[in-house]
Amino acid sequence: ALTPKRISAKMRRGTLEAYKQTFLVPAKLIERRAVYLCRATQERADFVVRRLGDRGANLSSFVERIVRAHLEDYAEEIEEWRKL
Repeated sequence: ALTPKRISAKMRRGTLEAYKQTFLVPAKLIERRAVYLCRATQERADFVVRRLGDRGANLSSFVERIVRAHLEDYAEEIEEWRKL
């Protein structure tokens, strides 16, 4: 059986910094719209923002950045599926 490789503290910090830069930097939200989450999801996401985010990090920016990343990652597939 494969054993998981240990990740060094330096690598974890680097990964955390990349995560923070990707998802926890405040985003300027223009023409905002409401999005609803179930309570459990909202509480978990808010916990991540409060524990890992720096000053100014907020749940709305976190959700905005997650959705943007998803739409970018799947842009080609979504375009293909749209044509079906």
